[in-house]
Amino acid sequence: MLGVAGLLLGLLTGGSAGAAPIPISAWIHDPVIDSVDVSPDGTRLVALTLGDVNAPPDVTVWRTADLSAQPVRFKPRDVKARAVFWLNDDRLMVIGRQKFDIRAGGRTTKWFREKVYIYDGAGKAGRELFKTKEFLSAGLFNRMPRQPDKVLVQVTNREFAADIYELDLDNFNAKRVYRSATNEGPIDDLDGEIRAKQRIEGGGDDIHIRFSYKHPETGKWEEHHRQYANRREGMTPVAFDVDGRRVYMRDNTGLDKSVIRAYDLIDRTLGDPLFGGAVEARGTLQAVNSADFGKVVGFWGYGEGLVIDYREPKRRSIQQRLEKALPPGLQHDLDSLSDDLTMIVVRSSGPREPGLYHLLVNGTQLVPLGRSFPHLVPEKLADMRFVSYPARDGLEIPGFLTVPQGADGPLPAVVMPHGGPWARDFLGWDLWAQFLANRGYAVLQPQYRGSEGWGQALWRAGDREWGQKMQDDKDDGARWLVEQGIADKDRVAIYGYSYGGYAAMAASVRPNSPYQCAIAGAGLSELRTFDKITYESPFIREYQNPTIAGLSPIDHVKQVAMPVYLFHGDRDQRVPVEQSRKFANALRRAGKQVKYEEITDLWHSLPWWPQHHLAVLSSLEDYLANRCGPGGL
Repeated sequence: MLGVAGLLLGLLTGGSAGAAPIPISAWIHDPVIDSVDVSPDGTRLVALTLGDVNAPPDVTVWRTADLSAQPVRFKPRDVKARAVFWLNDDRLMVIGRQKFDIRAGGRTTKWFREKVYIYDGAGKAGRELFKTKEFLSAGLFNRMPRQPDKVLVQVTNREFAADIYELDLDNFNAKRVYRSATNEGPIDDLDGEIRAKQRIEGGGDDIHIRFSYKHPETGKWEEHHRQYANRREGMTPVAFDVDGRRVYMRDNTGLDKSVIRAYDLIDRTLGDPLFGGAVEARGTLQAVNSADFGKVVGFWGYGEGLVIDYREPKRRSIQQRLEKALPPGLQHDLDSLSDDLTMIVVRSSGPREPGLYHLLVNGTQLVPLGRSFPHLVPEKLADMRFVSYPARDGLEIPGFLTVPQGADGPLPAVVMPHGGPWARDFLGWDLWAQFLANRGYAVLQPQYRGSEGWGQALWRAGDREWGQKMQDDKDDGARWLVEQGIADKDRVAIYGYSYGGYAAMAASVRPNSPYQCAIAGAGLSELRTFDKITYESPFIREYQNPTIAGLSPIDHVKQVAMPVYLFHGDRDQRVPVEQSRKFANALRRAGKQVKYEEITDLWHSLPWWPQHHLAVLSSLEDYLANRCGPGGL
């Protein structure tokens, strides 16, 4: 800690438990340490570190033999770095984001793009990849650990098609090894060999993904299975064995929760479940170190939180020892490992910890590297717990409840539905939930019907129920808070972003609402525009669109009987900013109480910059305290 964290945390010092609320400045800065990665040979460590809250993060490189020595620091050109990692023992890839405007048809569209740079370990020989304006973004496709002088890079053009290039890290020559076809995508193994292709075909009720695989012996391409959009179940490849014969499949055919099975490409036989069923299986964990290369060492999936199940004895032993040595109640992830497993970057996180980094040396010594947000002291933050409650039709709704420390109910409360809606929350760090709890609010995050990752029954129950039964689940959660004595029935608000923003808009127009105000970020106000949002993906359009029907809030603004606060980013291309503009204008014409804020240069999804977090959190805090309902919550 003296050598590393002392350098990292020079601008910030941790507080102690006691006074609240935590100043807003502690919540909005970029992480002080993030994206930590160890080189394959274990001799160097790289991370994004923050030396000045008013400046972009530095790429920082240390020698692991002496972490107290002065590190190398540099910044990429033209972009703000958001991720860094080793490609081999001397080459680094830095991914950055910048604003990007597209002018077409006489109209300028505000956008953003990812740019990729490669540096050596000394921060020199920087090279931007694929900097032509014809490409929207470039990113790593496969590090190819067994060919340390080469990597595969995926390049996305303006038509959202992706080609794969092999890049020589010595001379930066690139050759295309896979040309993207319309509605087709490659699937590779750990060595970067394309072993499968997925292709979208058909239309209407027949639209499907056709999966073809290269025969391990003949090399011929053969179709093996299809996944139909209207069935919403089937097999999806998640990993290949090193011999190319076995594919690990995520399979939810006839099941509530997915499992992982092994599939033989020659015999075309499917094995018994290896993981999942009790939890929602998502994928495998494969070793990339030379001794275990390609071996499936574990599985991961979703329970109340992220579930990691190591099956390989050495990694399982490491995980068990970390759980004993590090603070309880956290999840400890092995973020980066040297080839010989003597240097392991461990990232710990949990409901009260956004990110704590250690370096595990030789399996025995834990060297603290620092905390991402040192002013967000865990002792000052709130506990989150898993809850469930019955909806009015009897369906059990899971959720997460965060309650201010030491607070006795009934409290002011915020119901905070997640985005998606085919997404979910986790028992873990949530910036908005912790910020609101620190300001004195109980926060309920309902996993309403339509949420994904909790099983097919809950997921499918949301079909064509936007603003209807899906909305009942949020309202029933608010009433449950009151019945449990947690919330004051006259001091409840709803706040959501993306689909959650739609849910807040829908809440404002429904009769007999349990809320005193609705706060909607980047919400969809008219469901009939969903086709436009998914125009670039025919499968998603046919996969999800038939499940979307119900209430369009903009058609019911005359029924609004509460204050409404809307905000939206002017660079949002996921949910166009016109959706909030239209709703705000319709509310004004109807004579309703509405505040609308358009946030400059804000895109839809994370990562956001400090100015974006400041705009959202400060407005959220002020609105809830002073303008929500009669006199604020």
